Amino acid sequence: MQIIMSPAKTQQFNGRVYREYSMPLLMHKTQFIIDLLKTMSEQELARLMKTSDKLTQSTHRRIHKFAKKLTLQNGGQALFTFQGDMYAALAAEHFSPEDLQFAQKHLFIVSGLYGILRPLDLIQPYRLEMSTPLTLAGAENLHHYWRDPVTDIIDRALVEESDRTLVNLASAEYARAVNHKKLHGRMVNITFKEKHHGEYRTIPIHAKKARGLMVRFMITERISEAEGLCDFNLDGYAFNKADSTAEEWIFFKEETA
Repeated sequence: MQIIMSPAKTQQFNGRVYREYSMPLLMHKTQFIIDLLKTMSEQELARLMKTSDKLTQSTHRRIHKFAKKLTLQNGGQALFTFQGDMYAALAAEHFSPEDLQFAQKHLFIVSGLYGILRPLDLIQPYRLEMSTPLTLAGAENLHHYWRDPVTDIIDRALVEESDRTLVNLASAEYARAVNHKKLHGRMVNITFKEKHHGEYRTIPIHAKKARGLMVRFMITERISEAEGLCDFNLDGYAFNKADSTAEEWIFFKEETA
């Protein structure tokens, strides 16, 4: 089993540092993007990314400071660097070395700049969402640019597993970078719903937290078979077999007083 999750816009580079680290697998394609972005003015970047003046200026500085050689001095490990609701629930700063090694084997983070990251891959500060309308190398957008190499990496990991299941805990924006039809296995989408005023529906901010909790559950419980995720019960969620399908597993949370 492999799991994919989304990155986060917010990043922190003064958090935990683990003694072992790895390098992103598609750095040559990342560098191609950086080289293209370096040719753009701040005004062009603002139009492309739809960012404020302050955010555009910081993004422009980051692009021009991007180092070809990644180190613990100029970067940070992806799992500790990304912040936000999902990563707060994941709480990777508390993982043991054994937890981190298991995560490194079973978890991927899909990224607009790096394509795909393992938890201990080093990254530098960046801002580039997968939905950014960037045309490059014959690809009409970043989804197309990354789809084949990202799919190939995930597929190679899947074929080494006894359970060839890709569990999708990424947002739709990032999951689109994976061509599930080319995988030598199946892809299962996870949906979290909670009861609100008598109806079950997905509340995005709560779903982000639930995704992080499920990744944490997978890692700390050493779950390598997808069916083991059906036992997920953190924060009041429970697997709903009746409403689930082979392609979509639904977890319900009852209304709280």
